[in-house]
Amino acid sequence: MSTNAKTTNLKDKKKIICGACDADLAPDHYGIQCVQGHHYCTDCSKQIVNLFFSDPQVYIPLRCVQCRVELNPCVFERQLTLTQIDFYNKHMLALVWVKELVGPDERLDNCPFCSSAVIRGKNDPKFFSCEHPECGKTSCLVCQKACPSLFTDYATEEELEEMIRHSICADLADDKQAFDLAVENGQKVSCPKCGLAGMKDDSCTHMTCPTCCQVWCYFCGKRVEDCDKEQNGNNGIIDHNHDWDVNPKRCPMYFTQIQDIDPRWPDNETNCLIMFHRNRSLRLLRDVLGKLGKDRIDKLNNHFHVLDSCGFSLREILQEDLTLIQGRDRFRRNNNKN
Repeated sequence: MSTNAKTTNLKDKKKIICGACDADLAPDHYGIQCVQGHHYCTDCSKQIVNLFFSDPQVYIPLRCVQCRVELNPCVFERQLTLTQIDFYNKHMLALVWVKELVGPDERLDNCPFCSSAVIRGKNDPKFFSCEHPECGKTSCLVCQKACPSLFTDYATEEELEEMIRHSICADLADDKQAFDLAVENGQKVSCPKCGLAGMKDDSCTHMTCPTCCQVWCYFCGKRVEDCDKEQNGNNGIIDHNHDWDVNPKRCPMYFTQIQDIDPRWPDNETNCLIMFHRNRSLRLLRDVLGKLGKDRIDKLNNHFHVLDSCGFSLREILQEDLTLIQGRDRFRRNNNKN
């Protein structure tokens, strides 16, 4: 994906800026940085470290807080104090297992309350009975909450109600995952070749993946080889931008160009990016709602409140006009008249 950092020119030199506090950084600064060129000063890096330690099971694998691309562990590890290293290593073991030991029909289940992890089959129950001697808790892997520990054949009414709630978690697990993925993927775009995902900076829509070197278009998500381009052109992905304002198969080089034919779009890249990902999020959520159906979505929201907390209303998801660029036909007619 784009390797352009958030920079500004000063005395003809490239100046690196912290993505959180806008502080100036030296090229060899000691803070966190990701492969897409997002940098963080040491103070802000400490805040990212604290975020990981607040809930390590949620924040593994380590990701850039801006683009969500996975971080190189070494740039994170050098931020740790001696007292943090042992705790960190215990939780990172789970990530190593995922990458190296887990088979295609397996999954790695982590105890939400300690560093214990076990490789299990993909279709195994969504409950985890921790065998760590200092933990021993039974938990629901869907809602990440503790389940009643039943040591006898008899359970209280409260314990039975709680187990029923967790059985509903298990029934809705796949639906919840689909909904959560739609919310997450709405805020990033994946490389069409290797799948590396993130959010672009304020530069153009031409992307070069730092992992596989694929050139692609952020706006439509296609490889340069698959993009519709000007016939007999020899300018690569730039030919995909030719006549974008009248050809719905073409894309603009910059988001800010769209306002020339569609006044809904802002005049700055930051707000344009927000609008683009809002549209993408609504489109993905609409697809999920269409696949699951109203009854299933109602059940999912009643149990997990996913719809209430996603940032969009049901009306917006189902009824908002998601035409990404309006006015192309009108612009083409005006050009023909002239």
